[in-house]
Amino acid sequence: MPSTPSPRESMEMILLTLARAEERGTVLTAETLAREWQDTSESLLQTLRDQSLITQNARGVLTLTPSGRERARALLRHHRLVEQHATQVLGLDWTRAHEHADQIEHHISAEEADALADQLGHPITCPHGNPIPSTTREETSSEALVSLATCPARTRGVIARINAETTEALHHLATLGLLPNVTLVVEHQAPFGGPVLVRVGHSHYALGRDLAQRIWIKTETT
Repeated sequence: MPSTPSPRESMEMILLTLARAEERGTVLTAETLAREWQDTSESLLQTLRDQSLITQNARGVLTLTPSGRERARALLRHHRLVEQHATQVLGLDWTRAHEHADQIEHHISAEEADALADQLGHPITCPHGNPIPSTTREETSSEALVSLATCPARTRGVIARINAETTEALHHLATLGLLPNVTLVVEHQAPFGGPVLVRVGHSHYALGRDLAQRIWIKTETT
């Protein structure tokens, strides 16, 4: 794994990070973006603005332009297809698959991505449950999914998506067994942005608010 990404790769990672934030309904400034992707120098952001891929308002909020969003969706498609290939064909765990996709996504063409999709049977999600942008089908919104951070106590549900695509977060969640299709119960929402307490089987976990915001569940009636 190269220690230092190229400027192009860093700019593409910024676009990807903004697209993932859009998916979970949050906005990022240069400061909050830097917490998720370290290489966010002002020169890179200025280049993205000059290329009309992002905008930045007076409050510092960064937003993808239509052309920036199109490029980010292509990168998301590449990343998530590579992850599926890495787990289904190569047998990697989802953390290693994510690291592998972080490197490959910058270097495959649209034609190669289409070939991967054909080989995999056109999956609609990545191993973490996040949608794979399609070049052919009509995009639809996710079915009645809610963020774990918004669920009141005693909510029971099944993890459907994990929009926490960093190596550290994915490894942590895998260690806890918080994976797609796992059933959990929300036990308590701590006030003032405190942790979310959940139960999985007989195990109890406290999840930071930021991480809980990235876990989406399909609620079940009790």
